[in-house]
Amino acid sequence: MDPVYLADHSVVTAIPAFVPAFIVVAVIVTMVLRDRRRDEADREEEGAFLDEDELPESERDEDRW
Repeated sequence: MDPVYLADHSVVTAIPAFVPAFIVVAVIVTMVLRDRRRDEADREEEGAFLDEDELPESERDEDRW
């Protein structure tokens, strides 16, 4: 009867390296999303969102295309 390998040694040693990497990525993504939401809320409070008519001509969508 041939032996059945459930996990290779390299896979078992690689798992502890990936778990902290995924945790770091999750923390960074969480920080970025919170920062973006906070920036949007700050801009809305300050009235930074302008109508299309209030933008300078160089920043209007029709000039970009």
